Amino acid sequence: MNKILIDTMWLEAIFTREELSNTLSDALDVFADALDNGKILGISSVVSLTELTKHLGKKDEEKLRTTIQELRSSEIIFVNVTQNIAERAGELHWKYEVPTADSLIAATGMVENTRHVLTGDQRHFGPIKNLIKIIDMKQALKLAR
Repeated sequence: MNKILIDTMWLEAIFTREELSNTLSDALDVFADALDNGKILGISSVVSLTELTKHLGKKDEEKLRTTIQELRSSEIIFVNVTQNIAERAGELHWKYEVPTADSLIAATGMVENTRHVLTGDQRHFGPIKNLIKIIDMKQALKLAR
């Protein structure tokens, strides 16, 4: 089973399905099934909950509550920030200028020995692509086979 770190943008896409094409919506269904069936182990940082709360709360508080409840009952494992994660994040921020929230998210994957991060954020994760591999949804679905 492959372990994938799921970035905030993909968590939001999986659980809100706002403004998505039918093709992407179908791909998210397949990915969600792979998580539910144990073909992929999905992890995320609790920092992503902070980002989701900030982002969704500005738009729709009811949608925020529903999304957080669905995340809590999902198969995705949310990892708390530990001292090791915090130290690694500080190093990523210092050496690669990764913003603090994204450095905490990336460090979570690294400390948890995750080789892949599902993200579309090349700007923030690009500088550390040699430390954790950036993948898109198509690549994530290949890992689910």
